[in-house]
Amino acid sequence: MNSDFLWDMHVCAPRNPGTDLIKALQEHRDAGVSMVAVNVSDAGYTLEDAVRTISSYRAHIAARPDAFILVDHAEDMAEAQASGRLGICFDVEGALLLGNQVDVARLLYDLGVRWMAFAYNRANPFGAGCHEQRDDGLTPLGRELVETMDEIGMIKCCSHTGYRTARDVFERSRKPCILSHSNPRALVDHPRNVPDDLMKALAQTRGVMGITGVGIFLGTATPDVDDLFAHVDYAVDLIGPEHVGIGLDYAIDAGSDFMAYISDKTYWPGGFGYDTGSVVILGPQAFPALAERMRSAGYPDAAIRGVLGENFRRVASEVWRTSKRTSSTASITT
Repeated sequence: MNSDFLWDMHVCAPRNPGTDLIKALQEHRDAGVSMVAVNVSDAGYTLEDAVRTISSYRAHIAARPDAFILVDHAEDMAEAQASGRLGICFDVEGALLLGNQVDVARLLYDLGVRWMAFAYNRANPFGAGCHEQRDDGLTPLGRELVETMDEIGMIKCCSHTGYRTARDVFERSRKPCILSHSNPRALVDHPRNVPDDLMKALAQTRGVMGITGVGIFLGTATPDVDDLFAHVDYAVDLIGPEHVGIGLDYAIDAGSDFMAYISDKTYWPGGFGYDTGSVVILGPQAFPALAERMRSAGYPDAAIRGVLGENFRRVASEVWRTSKRTSSTASITT
């Protein structure tokens, strides 16, 4: 699969200026991954935190143009693949950092954020999170955000989002949406996982569901590629191979700080496996292993390529703004 386009739709690196992002992403390069979406913020971080993180990450990418490329437009993905460089874009988990100012999403897009989730486990001014007992759906501000994201070309994500809020997003969206890193609830009964009807609603937007490698959501403390394949296979059977992808949620350098972070009851309530003391997440080495597992199960090459990256590339190509160099221009007469 080395020559194919492989996309991990959600990667978590330490969010501080001292993070060597290039070193952190080397595992993805070694596994033959072509494209990653790197997280820069969730509900526990401010807009200033996110901007500082993005600034640091962009500096690291610019310092290694031989190995990495910041992907601003769909055609940049092809350039990354052809040159053997790792393409990088950014993602934001939860719109809380916008405050009540929806147009801040435009700034984030200009800085390289290419998908944003509406909520992060808990409610915010835009809608409900998946760990809220009550979900009244999108707020008026949330409906405005759907329209703004459609306009600016930012992909709408509903991982971590309440089910009714997510349905509202899918119904109002004019462009494909994603569940960047979510698993089927039919296989593992966890609020972070997604029921069948919501998976089908996502597919109706022409969107893609990224299956995670998080043991809690795969239903085992020690996940392996067979566990990942089981969730991929279920999703493919339910909504079709063109609507399934991979978003491992791999936490680079996950140590004691990471465990302390997810044991915060504000966003990670007790009783759901977050505070067990150890959360295992499959890393990028799962990509080539999953390709072989799918092939042994009789999947055609086109379906394998789709799940491992081409499906997310299709969504990005439909949603993101095109660059000035590829957009049509009026003819000039003299």
